[in-house]
Amino acid sequence: MNILFKNATKYTKQAYEKYLQFHQNKYGYNYQFITIVTILLLCFCIIMNLKYTNYITTVVLSIILGTFCYYRFFNPVKKVEKELKTEKFKNEKEFTFIFYEKYFIVSDNKDSYKLRYWHLHKVFETDDFFYLYINKDHAFLIEKSTFSKGNISEFLDFLKKKIWYRF
Repeated sequence: MNILFKNATKYTKQAYEKYLQFHQNKYGYNYQFITIVTILLLCFCIIMNLKYTNYITTVVLSIILGTFCYYRFFNPVKKVEKELKTEKFKNEKEFTFIFYEKYFIVSDNKDSYKLRYWHLHKVFETDDFFYLYINKDHAFLIEKSTFSKGNISEFLDFLKKKIWYRF
């Protein structure tokens, strides 16, 4: 197969912070809206069960509310802290992305992964990066200034043709 594009992106804490900021701006309002609506509904159910003296149901709903709040507020912070402690950000690991006609390969010094374009969830472009989302929470960060084969405008056209419905 013929290599169409090649990029080597170093994963730094600054790049990850830019990604987190972008992700928050893109998906944060929806996440917050769903969280608030769910908390309000659970609180309403707890209040109604207290009013009708259903104490067991009230306790169960309170446990569900506490678990939900932990999951929505503290779990994401723990995930980010855990991710920042991984080898790729501590050592500022460099990932190489090689794009072919039907798939692309992501590799570092140890491992490589082959992904087909239809596996991508979404693709976003910012001033400095392309974010290739593999699910709604995780993305590959591709720095625009580090292409060693191909240029940004051709790459953008290529991605739009391959995944036009997710761009």
